[in-house]
Amino acid sequence: MTRCLFVSDLHGRPDRYEKLLAAVEAERPGAVFLGGDLLPLGAQSPSGGDFLPEWLGPRLEALRSRPGPEYPRVLAVFGNDDPRAEEESLAELERRSLLEHAHGRRIAIGPHPVYGYACVPPTP
Repeated sequence: MTRCLFVSDLHGRPDRYEKLLAAVEAERPGAVFLGGDLLPLGAQSPSGGDFLPEWLGPRLEALRSRPGPEYPRVLAVFGNDDPRAEEESLAELERRSLLEHAHGRRIAIGPHPVYGYACVPPTP
């Protein structure tokens, strides 16, 4: 059975992402599910740039470049606090083979199908 990690509601907080990345490195799961509410308010990184390609992307690349077991599949969907205008940034990370935008897709993790569904009503 494929070992997996699931997280949500990281809200672009670097401390939460650093804990996730440390857990991925320690546990070496076959898949990581990012279940929404990934971005900080305004989708900007702590340095003011675009959070996904400029903050998260380099950290995922560093994780992928470390020796050891294979880089996990990272599947992501946006949540109700993630602006849809940032989907292009998510697509950029997918083009860099750092994650898979799972919304509206069936993805096989080993023999198990996983369905991405990000259709939650925006709040408040």
